Amino acid sequence: MFKWFRYLSIRSKLIWLVLAMFTIPWMGTRYVTEMKEFLLQGQKDALLLTAGGIATILNDRTELFELDAGVPELLGEKSDSFAYLLPRLIQLDGDSSDWGNIALREKRGFTEGGMSQCDADYIPGNLALQHLLGYRSNWLYALFEVTDDQIIYRDLERRKLGNGDHIRVLIQHPYGPLTRYTMVARAPGRMTAYLASGDWQSPLLGDPVEDVVAVLKETEYGYAVELRLPRYLVGRYSRLGFSIIDVDDPETRELRAQISTYPQAENTQPGRVLLTSPEITQLLRGLNQPNSRIWVIDKQQQVRAVVGGLTPPRAVEEPGEAPVTQWQKLQNRMSTRLDALLRRPDVVFEDLPSDITVRRDEMIVDVLGGEPKSDTRRSVDKKVKIVMAGHPIREGNSVLGMVMVEQSSHAILRSQYELLKSLAASSLLVFVFITLALIVFAWRLTVRIGRLHDATEKAITPEGRVQDSNIPTRVYPRDELGDLGRSITSMLRRLSGYTHYLEGLPDTLAHEMNNPLNVVSSSLQILEQEQESIRGNKYMERAQGGIQRLRHLLSSLTQAANLEEAMRSEEKRRLNLARLLRDYIEGAQATFSLHRFKLSLQYKDMYILGSGDHIAELLDKLIDNAVQFGVPQTTIEVSLVAREEGLLLTVANEGATIEEGQHERVFDPMVSLGRKDAQTSHLGLGLYVVRLIADYHQARTWMANRYDGTGVVVSVLFPLMME
Repeated sequence: MFKWFRYLSIRSKLIWLVLAMFTIPWMGTRYVTEMKEFLLQGQKDALLLTAGGIATILNDRTELFELDAGVPELLGEKSDSFAYLLPRLIQLDGDSSDWGNIALREKRGFTEGGMSQCDADYIPGNLALQHLLGYRSNWLYALFEVTDDQIIYRDLERRKLGNGDHIRVLIQHPYGPLTRYTMVARAPGRMTAYLASGDWQSPLLGDPVEDVVAVLKETEYGYAVELRLPRYLVGRYSRLGFSIIDVDDPETRELRAQISTYPQAENTQPGRVLLTSPEITQLLRGLNQPNSRIWVIDKQQQVRAVVGGLTPPRAVEEPGEAPVTQWQKLQNRMSTRLDALLRRPDVVFEDLPSDITVRRDEMIVDVLGGEPKSDTRRSVDKKVKIVMAGHPIREGNSVLGMVMVEQSSHAILRSQYELLKSLAASSLLVFVFITLALIVFAWRLTVRIGRLHDATEKAITPEGRVQDSNIPTRVYPRDELGDLGRSITSMLRRLSGYTHYLEGLPDTLAHEMNNPLNVVSSSLQILEQEQESIRGNKYMERAQGGIQRLRHLLSSLTQAANLEEAMRSEEKRRLNLARLLRDYIEGAQATFSLHRFKLSLQYKDMYILGSGDHIAELLDKLIDNAVQFGVPQTTIEVSLVAREEGLLLTVANEGATIEEGQHERVFDPMVSLGRKDAQTSHLGLGLYVVRLIADYHQARTWMANRYDGTGVVVSVLFPLMME
């Protein structure tokens, strides 16, 4: 499967190993991701236990789910109002001191122009309202603190009820008509309540309504009104709204501005009145957890109460600047780069608003069916994941509602982010270090291998002769590569000794064989002199011819070794190779009459730096090879041309061709390649001598078949002589 790996270089293999190390941060990332899922599941389980505990506390609390009950955190319509349990019955005098701390904490602010609830730090203008509802026993109380720059009381001479500053009370009974009351005052003190018509200007009854009591008191910024309504008049499922009407012109008595506690658009309803339960309020507030939100939902999936929030508080930076070291600066820069690559979890995100009335999550249906369940959802802006856990609230065997606890996964995402950033930073540093170490190691290793390769290549000549048996090992320490270098040195020394033995073998063989050949030759001569009858005998002639051939073979064996010895001391001179070829071909034509010779010279004079005797011997071997392997009565073509790289000498003959892949071997010693077309026997040393002489002249030799396939061409490229 990985056979291709063995064909790669060491550098490529090391690169693959470096790339394979990237699996380490990948595995680390997978581990962090799985750890995040594990922590999310743990968070789900913890929230489910929390929801179960809260649901156990709220079991059998039917009052929490009554339509006229709630807590200040109840998320109903914006116009819904909370009536707080008062510490005592209120004395109607326009003074809010008997409302206790509730008046300080729970008053709602409104501005003119419809229902516009303002913040606590709102600065009143010409008209503003601070409003509060309370209940005690069978009475419902309302407090109005109105900021008004000019108070206009009712003018009894005018028929309309609303010809001065007044208060309108709107009550809507379930599935019934709207009831309107107009509260007017002729002076500070008790106000008069009339059951009014649809335009609020005409009384439906001639007499005031005695059950509705209100007292007006002038203040520094305007006036304050305390209103008391019987609870039966409002009803459990009724809706209640108030409007403050401002009239500033005592002449025209026209309505200038209006502040309402409910929207004034057409077909809108006033808000519900929700009676607070201090016990449930304290209970839910005590269940509040940091960075968590608790929802109480009824069976109709209506939100009854919500406590807490999901967004964690921002970290407060300590004043002052601590000294920063260089290492910390590097870490900060690296952290900034990683923040650009990794997605930092946002601390602040956008989620469901606090004024929704209905939750439609799929999980809620299952929980209201009686099955505790946990799930996750995305925040509104998709920045974080919200973990939800719900548990049913029971009354006996029936389900009253459910508790749902939500918590953002910011802490887990933050931990995952910090782990990933730490992993990325450490992996980056480790990879930089390992990569540099591997690059240095690979460079050092390849340099050492390259030196060993070059030294080994130079130790042996192309002909296979050992010219340097000592590879320097001082640069190699005692490791595997150093051992290899020392082993090659030892091998080259043994091979050099064997090569010297083979080089001296021809001289030894010639010396040892000359003695018996001389004995045989002298014996045949004596025998021929004593026995005249065998003179001219064909067997005697064949024996003498065999002796001559043996002497020729021994001479050829020693010629190559003697030639090398001679060339070592030979001095090169300027030589006119063109003239030498002309003289040599004239003599060869007379010697080899069975062949025709054709000489082609590009220029009349062409010079090289060399030895004339050795060049003549090179020509002898080339012509002898062409004659021996050429077809008689054919032409041997000799040419000398000038090229950019030197002078090219070629000798071409007609005859048998060389097999593919054997063109270089013909120049090796004792190689005849089994050619059967030779005219005489030979040892395959002729072209070997040609290569020796060419190497001495720094020339290059090669053999190729002719283009028409009728023979071979031997080429010798001599270098140009430097002036």
